[in-house]
Amino acid sequence: MFAAILQSLSTLLLLGVFFYAILVSEYLKDRVRTRQALIGVVCGCLVVSLGMSSYILEPNGARLDAQAGPLIFAGYLGGPIGGLITGTMGAAFTLSEGGRLSGLGIFLSLVLPLIGVLVRALRPSEGWPAVSRTAFGMILVAYMVHFIVPFAVVTSLNPDPDRHFIALKNALKFASVGTISIFLTWLILNYAAKFATESARSRKLAKQLDLTLQHTKIGLFEFKVGDPHINLDAGSIAILGLDRKPGLVPMQVWADQVHPDDLAGLQADVRAAFSGEADTDWVEFRMIRPDGELRYIRAFWTAERDQTGRAVRITGLNSDQTHIHAEKQQHEETIERLAVIAENLPGVVFEVDVTDRETPELTYISPKCQSIWGRTDEEFYANPGLFFQVHDPDDIVAFTAALEEGISTGDPVSHRYRITRPDGEKRWLDYHGGSTFVAGRVKLEALVLDVTREVEWLKQIEHQREIAFRAQKSESMGQLTGGIAHDFNNLLAVILGNLELLEDDNDPSTQKARIKAATTATLRGADLTRNLLAFARKARLTPEVLDLNAVVREAKNWMGRTLPKTVSVETALLAGLWPVAADRSSLESALLNLILNAQHAMAEHGTVTIETDNLDIHEAVIGTGTEDLAPGRYVMLAVSDTGEGIKEDDLASIFEPFFTTKPTGSGSGLGLSMTVGFMRQSGGTIHVATERGVGTTFKLFFPVTAQKEQSPRPVQLETGFSGVGQRVLIAEDEAAVRDTLVTTLSRAGYSVTAAVSGDDAFRIFKADPTFDLVLTDIVMPGTLQGTHLAKALKQLRSDVPVIFMSGYASEATLQGTELKPEDTRLMKPVQRADLLAALAHALRH
Repeated sequence: MFAAILQSLSTLLLLGVFFYAILVSEYLKDRVRTRQALIGVVCGCLVVSLGMSSYILEPNGARLDAQAGPLIFAGYLGGPIGGLITGTMGAAFTLSEGGRLSGLGIFLSLVLPLIGVLVRALRPSEGWPAVSRTAFGMILVAYMVHFIVPFAVVTSLNPDPDRHFIALKNALKFASVGTISIFLTWLILNYAAKFATESARSRKLAKQLDLTLQHTKIGLFEFKVGDPHINLDAGSIAILGLDRKPGLVPMQVWADQVHPDDLAGLQADVRAAFSGEADTDWVEFRMIRPDGELRYIRAFWTAERDQTGRAVRITGLNSDQTHIHAEKQQHEETIERLAVIAENLPGVVFEVDVTDRETPELTYISPKCQSIWGRTDEEFYANPGLFFQVHDPDDIVAFTAALEEGISTGDPVSHRYRITRPDGEKRWLDYHGGSTFVAGRVKLEALVLDVTREVEWLKQIEHQREIAFRAQKSESMGQLTGGIAHDFNNLLAVILGNLELLEDDNDPSTQKARIKAATTATLRGADLTRNLLAFARKARLTPEVLDLNAVVREAKNWMGRTLPKTVSVETALLAGLWPVAADRSSLESALLNLILNAQHAMAEHGTVTIETDNLDIHEAVIGTGTEDLAPGRYVMLAVSDTGEGIKEDDLASIFEPFFTTKPTGSGSGLGLSMTVGFMRQSGGTIHVATERGVGTTFKLFFPVTAQKEQSPRPVQLETGFSGVGQRVLIAEDEAAVRDTLVTTLSRAGYSVTAAVSGDDAFRIFKADPTFDLVLTDIVMPGTLQGTHLAKALKQLRSDVPVIFMSGYASEATLQGTELKPEDTRLMKPVQRADLLAALAHALRH
């Protein structure tokens, strides 16, 4: 019996070995059913082996063995598949042995695996393949319960009077042996599972280490004291570029690859490591691969020592530092190149740590700072405040504000300022820098350039430009005043001559002709003034929403009467033209000037083409004309001729006032300059394109308006109206004009009171606020100008009508007060009919 017990224990230990082999197998890792079947086969073989070494109980020949453990755990760990295989093998063995209780043995061989299957279903193991204590307890309870059937069967077959006692005695034997079998099997399987888990973990760690070494250019090495070989893994073999498998490599092969200049030092470090005298556990050296490539290696090691402290084995890592060394070398070369560049720059590179604004720290400044600031780099390192001591004090606040804004927004900062060197020399510097945030620190990195010479050059250029501008201005003023004097002298000659002739002429018919000639000359002078104002962009315009196609069609009606029959007019008008806002009369005048110029350019033989188009311009257009064309939506009005074109020498001067290529007496030269002024006031521009022998095209660009076109309703002023004693207060500082106005209005039936200034008029009106109307100049001496006088009078009497007169289109804006749209305004010189009509309209409304 003792021999049977020892043999059963050996068999159960063998189960642990086979179970461990199954668990560590990589092939069976993902093949669950195959693994379950294999567990069933192994447990079945062990059940057969345990059955063969069983102990026979007399007198009924029952077999006492340790099959319970493998049978139950075959069902628990192998599931239904493993339990079925083990139970079938156990039942087959029992059947082959025969005996009185063979049927009971077959029953037990099939029931015990079923216990394992049921316990696994009720209490599955969370840490499979280990079996928990709870599952083990449930297995024992189920095992004890299953003895009810064998006990009943054995009792019924035994005729002995003490059969119940005998059956109970045998049951206790079977229960004890089975419990021991289950317990030992549980311990053996759990230990096997634990060893298998540790083995799998070790394999995983080894695999991870191997992958890490492969991808980090690190290799393992090991050598013993006195051994002529060194053990190298695949990583070290790859680093050294050897054409051989990992393993033992002759030490001489390894030493031959060490750089000759590093070999002696490396061998000394190895000896120091063996003797325990080494100060460090790492060393750097170079190796030359068989292909000639140079590698930088850093080796880390640990020494294994015996009881006497003597090193017997060195184990370590080889780390390939070639790429790090190359990057370091590249970084050093970059720094050297930057240092050379900084030395040759016409300025200074510096870096300042401004984390603490009160105490900034200068971290770098190029030595060339002395040539700019007159201070050495050592002086700046010692006292960074020198930057602000030499800085222009009037600019420090603006400069620091720009730096703070750059730090807060991250935008680069450019700033020009002046410094004063210790020797008193003034210099101009350009600061170009930005801020960075590194590890919680705020740093300013900047390039400062010495632009003193550039500033001096700019001053000289500006001075020369000012001289040239003054000369050009004087020339233009001379040309302008000469042209004005020429035209006005002609007009004054007509007026003066007719007035002198009128003084000696007693013939009423000739007197009327003389008066008409003088009046016509006066109106021509007014037209000349308006042309000058248009050129200076000071003419009074009344913009309205226009369809340029409609304006061109209306203009074409009078063009036929203006142009000779030898000049034909053609139009190419775009349908769906965008609306524009412009003064209609000025536009018609500009169109007339362009057509008359075209007629002259063609020597009164040719074709004039008028074209309109919508343009959506996305980029600025540089044209030959007055100003460049900014991006936006425009309507183009073009007038083209088939003449000889404009000479290149004349092209730059055609828009200047009084410039003309016409014969003397054929034109004043103000047409194009007036058109330029009108286009500027309208927010547009004019371009010209010309080609000799082909013709010329003038293009007028009007910005598109968002307003809708409306039918204009101009105020119709009454004519032929005479006063009936209405009282009029006149404020006019020019005596001659004042006397003329008083005489004109008195003859028309008005009661007129004259004042020499706005202050005088206010005093008169305040004393007697019963005047029916006030006629005032806009600009006069004294405190109250025309617009101010009107405000003051309406505070005294809100319903008093006021008519404004001016001799200059922008007089209403000189005092900072614009006229209202409903205000009536007359431009000097004013014809009597217009003056009387304005008064009549104001008094009736």
